[in-house]
Amino acid sequence: MTTQTQPQAPQIESKAFVYCPICTHTVEGTVVSNRKGAKVKPGQKCSRCLASLDAGYIMRLDRAA
Repeated sequence: MTTQTQPQAPQIESKAFVYCPICTHTVEGTVVSNRKGAKVKPGQKCSRCLASLDAGYIMRLDRAA
């Protein structure tokens, strides 16, 4: 018996503006997006307060139509 795994969906990294919940400012960060949605790339730091942006909200993500 063999099991088949589905191929991974392509992930695209792009720049976006991310809201930092600690210093309440919007800073630039890297976002990873796939078919289902977009998330902030793990391990990034806020450029103003050096807090982790893992829990940050994506405020603006520019995409071509």
